[in-house]
Amino acid sequence: MTDASHDVIGAGRVAVVTGAASGIGRALAEAFADAGSAVVVADLDGAEAEAVAAGIRASGGEAEAMAVNVADAAAVDRLAASTLERFGRVDVLCNNAGVSTFNLLRDQTLDDWRWVFDVNLWGVVHGLQSFVPIMRSQGTPGHIVNTASIAGLLSGVAFIGPYSATKVAVVSISETLSQELAIDQTPIGVSVLCPSSVDTRVMESERGRPAELGTEQRTEMAESVRLAIRESFTGPTGLTPAAVAARTLDAIRTGRFWIITHAGERPAVETRFAGILADFPAGAEATPA
Repeated sequence: MTDASHDVIGAGRVAVVTGAASGIGRALAEAFADAGSAVVVADLDGAEAEAVAAGIRASGGEAEAMAVNVADAAAVDRLAASTLERFGRVDVLCNNAGVSTFNLLRDQTLDDWRWVFDVNLWGVVHGLQSFVPIMRSQGTPGHIVNTASIAGLLSGVAFIGPYSATKVAVVSISETLSQELAIDQTPIGVSVLCPSSVDTRVMESERGRPAELGTEQRTEMAESVRLAIRESFTGPTGLTPAAVAARTLDAIRTGRFWIITHAGERPAVETRFAGILADFPAGAEATPA
């Protein structure tokens, strides 16, 4: 049964989704609208965001679009202010925008690192800084979903080092936020979304890379890996963004923290944690050699 404290979706409720012009973000926006929530469709590409919002309105839903660069704290502040001006409240925040480079660490430039961290990590931080005070001040139930990745649980993933590092950080931030909101009994739930193979455009992230950060010089080997990953998105194990959105809304309604999309990733996660546990000291009395 749904916990009343997580009854944050439906008529009279407002959801804000970043990275909402395509992929999982778009599916989340459409799922919230289908459930009766008003939706703020935020994306770096304002024209595509407006196309998504227009589609929602054409289907009878309520949606507003806003062009937002989540790497810019002031822009996210404006997103929060505009949401309040238009709808008067925020019930669900989905920090979903994300990008990735594809190269071995030795081939990643500092600008590659900066771009991925600016969007994937600082985008989440900016979302929390701008929206959590608003949600706390409302004194009503709310929910925050931070999009990480299965890479956030696997941690080390060749060819996507900066991406993986940010997703590990998003998992940690989400766990910390959940603990801290519970400490002062704030009625805001937290979930971390850890998708694996989903048919999105993250493989074409460079379309939104700022010109001042240059272009990625991908090696031939890295490009072959990128294409293989991209192919897996639409293969037998791939999920549609709509399927991920459905699982996410269910997690919000039931107050679940972890949203993991693929059972097949479990052995790899178990292997990683088994290695960690195996190297713990045998007992409290153990001392370094």
